[in-house]
Amino acid sequence: ERQRIRCEIPELEARREQHVQGLASMQAVLDDLVAKREKGTALSSQERMNLNNMKTNIGKINEEIKKGTVAIAEAKKKAGVG
Repeated sequence: ERQRIRCEIPELEARREQHVQGLASMQAVLDDLVAKREKGTALSSQERMNLNNMKTNIGKINEEIKKGTVAIAEAKKKAGVG
């Protein structure tokens, strides 16, 4: 059991890192859209939809990152590492 959990740790860490990288990408796109809107440039309907959806998705990804961090800590504790 401990060996299995120990093997899962890198997978959990990789999944969490993917979420972190995805969040950074989404945040960059969101920042661009907000800047465009603040300059007074009209956003297309697709851009407005993306802006609204990204705010929701960023919140969900932040939750997944938190859950991943907890899962990694628990797995390390159970496996007796780090």
